[in-house]
Amino acid sequence: MKHLALIASLTLGAGLALSPVIAPAALAAEGQKAAAKIGEAAPDFTLKGADGKEYKLADYKGKVVVLEWINPGCPVCREVCEEGKVGSMITSCKEMDADVVFLFINSTAATANDPKSSADYLAKNKIEAPALIDGDGKVGHAYGAKTTPHCFVIGKDGKLAYDGAIDDKGSKNYVVEAVKALKDGKAAEPSTTKPYGCSVKYARK
Repeated sequence: MKHLALIASLTLGAGLALSPVIAPAALAAEGQKAAAKIGEAAPDFTLKGADGKEYKLADYKGKVVVLEWINPGCPVCREVCEEGKVGSMITSCKEMDADVVFLFINSTAATANDPKSSADYLAKNKIEAPALIDGDGKVGHAYGAKTTPHCFVIGKDGKLAYDGAIDDKGSKNYVVEAVKALKDGKAAEPSTTKPYGCSVKYARK
């Protein structure tokens, strides 16, 4: 103990500060950003679309924004689109409120490297909305996107109102319900559900 005290005394005397010991768990947490949370401001982003244009979330301030994570190679995602659920969802939301913006995001490394596949995927299913490419996965991680599809609804105030599955695998569409609630000045209920589909396979760092 005297030996350790002497070392500490000499170190401090030389004008050096002893570094605090940081637990491994703290180090891991330090390198991770918390995902978006209900009731808090949705993480801003700028992404390039498959059409070559840049899309900024900030540009849609004052509108309801629906984000949906997609992957053209995911059978669950294809099933949702090919059955027309996404198209009918967009139509339903637009009928309730014209100020609704839909943005489809691809954070899956394997298909994000081919932007045209994302654009073709939407066009094939007659979905008129941009396909945004998140090749490095930064936006996906910021929102905590886990599956394709995984949906998020942002209110006109810029705060996250819904996070979860597109529907209950039945007759209830959670996104449509969330938009309807916001239109009526209410909170989405439920505001979170467990998303289902293929896991988002992010690019390795």
